[in-house]
Amino acid sequence: MSDGDLTFEQALAELETIADSLERDDLDLEQALSLFERGIDRLRVAGRLLDSAHGKIEELVQGASESFETRPLDPGREDTGEAASG
Repeated sequence: MSDGDLTFEQALAELETIADSLERDDLDLEQALSLFERGIDRLRVAGRLLDSAHGKIEELVQGASESFETRPLDPGREDTGEAASG
């Protein structure tokens, strides 16, 4: 699976597996370096995916703030969204 095909969850799961492997004492230096390099790669993939998700959230929030009106909470109103009788 190429880096572009990974989901955030897959990259994170692989990163956790790599971290677990690196914590064991049975790896030689070459294996440890190879796993570390792969871990850095997966960390970058996860970071890019998070940045992308963050950008999408910002766009949605920006769009929502342009289409919805905000107003101060009326203390006489119930939390159910209906006006209090009075």
